[in-house]
Amino acid sequence: MKKLLVLVAFLLFVNSINAIPVNEWERNVVYRNITLFAPAVAEINGESVGVLTEINVTMMNGSGNVFVTTKPMTQLDMQGSAKLAVFVACSLAGKDAKDYDFIFRVVSSSPIVGGPSAGAVMTVAAVCLLENLSVSNDVIMTGMINPDASIGPVGGILEKGEAAGSAGFKYFLIPKGQSIQYKTVEEKIGFLTIYRSVPVNVSEELYKKYGMNVIEVEDINEALAYFTGFMFEEKKSDVPIISSDFYREIMKPMEEKVIEEAEEMYEKAEENLSKTSLPLGWPWYNPRSIVSNSLENARKNLDEARNALYNEFYYYGISKAFQSKINSLFVIYACNFYNGKGIEEIRKEVEEIVNKSISDMKNAEIKGLESLQCIGSAQKRILEAEEYLNKSGDDLSVLYNLAYAKERCLTAYWWMNLSNYFNESYNINETWIKEIAEEYYEYAQDIFSYANILSQETGYSSNFISKANEALSRANEQKEEFPSASLFNSLESIANSNLAIEMIGVNDLSDKLNRTREMASYAIQKARDAGIEPILAVNYNEFARSIESDALNSLVYYKYAYIIANTLCLSKGYNAIGIEKVNINAPLPEENKETKDKNQLFAVAFISLIGGILVGILFATRKYE
Repeated sequence: MKKLLVLVAFLLFVNSINAIPVNEWERNVVYRNITLFAPAVAEINGESVGVLTEINVTMMNGSGNVFVTTKPMTQLDMQGSAKLAVFVACSLAGKDAKDYDFIFRVVSSSPIVGGPSAGAVMTVAAVCLLENLSVSNDVIMTGMINPDASIGPVGGILEKGEAAGSAGFKYFLIPKGQSIQYKTVEEKIGFLTIYRSVPVNVSEELYKKYGMNVIEVEDINEALAYFTGFMFEEKKSDVPIISSDFYREIMKPMEEKVIEEAEEMYEKAEENLSKTSLPLGWPWYNPRSIVSNSLENARKNLDEARNALYNEFYYYGISKAFQSKINSLFVIYACNFYNGKGIEEIRKEVEEIVNKSISDMKNAEIKGLESLQCIGSAQKRILEAEEYLNKSGDDLSVLYNLAYAKERCLTAYWWMNLSNYFNESYNINETWIKEIAEEYYEYAQDIFSYANILSQETGYSSNFISKANEALSRANEQKEEFPSASLFNSLESIANSNLAIEMIGVNDLSDKLNRTREMASYAIQKARDAGIEPILAVNYNEFARSIESDALNSLVYYKYAYIIANTLCLSKGYNAIGIEKVNINAPLPEENKETKDKNQLFAVAFISLIGGILVGILFATRKYE
């Protein structure tokens, strides 16, 4: 008995030491709630059927959490859609998402087929909660949400329209360009059954059947007008980005200097090659051909740089001049190698340059947002130089990588020195940089995860996903020692993840290119209006403009410019954006307009006929009297 009492006492003592306390607190919470409906596609008895999904959203003051519950269970990308919806809504409204918590409750009568098609409705719901806007109960929408607030394509438009029409909705908003859908029809020809795909005009089909108007919308702002009668004020900048005199005065001499260096190095490479006997090697590895081609590439790059200078594409010209220098330096290294200089000796020379550059860039002082851009860009380049220094391969590949590493270090100094030409607009310190680098790294992780899921589901955008993942990995590696470089790698990852989402189902790049160009232009002007010079964004914007013949690459650089300029604006805090009342006249399908006109003509004729009869009766009566 005594032993039992001792054991009980010991257990009570241990439990009292290891007990985890319950924490309790109170806080003032303000709730807003809204319920919208979104059409979805469910599999019922092996058949795709349209169903309505109830999306109930609650917002409260909080710390940036987004929760999603579904009944029944749905696929994982609903969480990604909800997070992105909140991000876009807060960006549109000029609110900080970290000040709010959102709870999305998604309820459907049947298990729905996965997909992000409720993202646009979720975004409208979040905007309405942030702005305290009421919603029309006649409007319903399908479409995924893109990070730039545009509405992306989805499947099952006709099935979803059937569900919306059956429920009595008057307006069905769909993504731009999706009014024509295809359905499979069965035809009997003798003993044969043939299945073929035929186009269906969703607008005409659903209007005939339900009297429901189908309206294509391009972005959330346009959709918001139909749901609420309000829109955010749209601001677009038509100010030419590179027209500033100070920018020209800074960049033009720099480009001229780099071109002069490239010309001197090209002449040296050409002379070295003329005095060096290179081996022919093998058809699949011909040193003479490889080195000669590199010299030719150096010449072409140099010509492009000169042409860019003439056309005032300064950053593009500087980039091409550096590419020329890399190719020329490779020729020089190759000639030295075949004249007896060892690769390790060359590597040691380059390694000293890289190590000194890393030390200089790591210790470079960042005082404000302008130097943050320049030093961050410089750090990215010296870390890339270090990667190339350590790459392995055959002799010529190693020599090219060493040439690239050395010249990359020189571009890092170019960026570091560029910061001296600009006044600082906003005082920052290392703690602030580390905090914002961590914040954007976490967001880059979230948007990449969502983009990766969508890419796997749709088969689109694998190249953007790969680039986003590489940049995200670099951002993670650099967070502690090089937070500025980490920040800009996170922004690069975000840009590629955004494009991975936005390019799903897009075949014609012209609209997307125009939209992204306008967004970049406006973001740059907004930064300047806030007293910030978005140096990096301006250079990327110019580079994008100079390569618009290559629409996809141009789109990438416009997106970089937009993301960077917008980030700089947000670093100074969030500003509420004006919202205004608008009048919306829903368009009717073309065929229905014609029918309406015919009906009006018939009505006028009928009224005229009745009027004529009445007048005739009246005259006859008077005559009889």
